[in-house]
Amino acid sequence: MDADPVSDWMNSKLWFPVAVFIAGIACVAAAIATGEAEVDLVVIFPVFSGSSALFLLGTGLIVMSFLLGFVMLALSHGELVSERIAPGTPGEPATEKKTHYGGVVLIGPVPIAFGSDRRTAVVMLILGIAMAVVLISALLMLG
Repeated sequence: MDADPVSDWMNSKLWFPVAVFIAGIACVAAAIATGEAEVDLVVIFPVFSGSSALFLLGTGLIVMSFLLGFVMLALSHGELVSERIAPGTPGEPATEKKTHYGGVVLIGPVPIAFGSDRRTAVVMLILGIAMAVVLISALLMLG
């Protein structure tokens, strides 16, 4: 059985934005550890500020990771669509895979969950409640 080239591409290249994001977090953390940047808590949101080159590099890497992630997802989605339209061998029907997606938005400690189907939305809601509990616990420990 041959490996799916689209899956191989996604598995190998979509990790790049994650690595860039982790590098950005590491730069910001290093800037905070060396005193070149500060972390303040405004209401319930952490605010990072700094003026060093290391902090600027970390912030730039984090923003770049989001942009790279969106571009790579769009490219991989385009390749998946073209693979469905033009299957490997003539006469062979393209197989459609059902994709489930969902997300959580935390507005303060209040989770707002959404998903492509009910099961995914419920899973996202459970994750959102867990994140809210961790957030509230962390704030209570700080105060």
